[in-house]
Amino acid sequence: MKLVNILVIGPPASGKSTFIGSLTESVFTTPEEISAGGSGKSCLVEFGRIQVNDDLFLYLVGIPGDEEFQFIWERMSQDLLGFVVMNNTKDEAQAPQVKEMIKQLKVLTGTPFVVAFNGLEGGKAKTAELKNEFKIPREEQVVYCDVTDKESAKKVLLGLLGLGVKQIKKVTA
Repeated sequence: MKLVNILVIGPPASGKSTFIGSLTESVFTTPEEISAGGSGKSCLVEFGRIQVNDDLFLYLVGIPGDEEFQFIWERMSQDLLGFVVMNNTKDEAQAPQVKEMIKQLKVLTGTPFVVAFNGLEGGKAKTAELKNEFKIPREEQVVYCDVTDKESAKKVLLGLLGLGVKQIKKVTA
C-alpha cells in the first residue's frame, strides 16, 4: 500500500477545509492545536483521504501557509506529491499572502505546486495575467475552481498530478 501526501496551504478562509471536504468522505483534524514555536500562533491541521485504488491512497493535509508553519511542510515532505496553494479570489487581501507562499515554495523546494484560484473563472488571457502577477512559473500551474464543487476540486488535483508526471518524466529521461 502506498500513501502519498498533498499539502493544501493558504491564508485563513481561502477554502482549504472546503476543498478537502469536497474531495474526501470525511475530514479529520488534529486533536490539539499545533504551536508555531515562539510566535504564539497555533493551528489545527486537517486531513482527508482519497483511495485511488487498492494500493494507493492520497492524503490531503490542510495547513496554514504562514511562514511560522513551514516546519510542517518539511515534516510532511516524505512521500509528498506536491502543494495546492489556495487563493480565495473574493478576498483581495489574500493576494500578497499567496504571492509570499509561492515565493517560499520556489525557494524551499522543487516540489510541484498548483495555485487554485477559488471562485474565479478565466481564459487564456486571465491565466497569463495571473501567472505574471503571482510569478507562477508555468501556465498549467494556474487552476480555476469552485471548492464547493467536487468535479471542480478534482481538476485542481488532476492539474497537480499532471505536473508530477511531467517532473518524473524529466528526471527519468
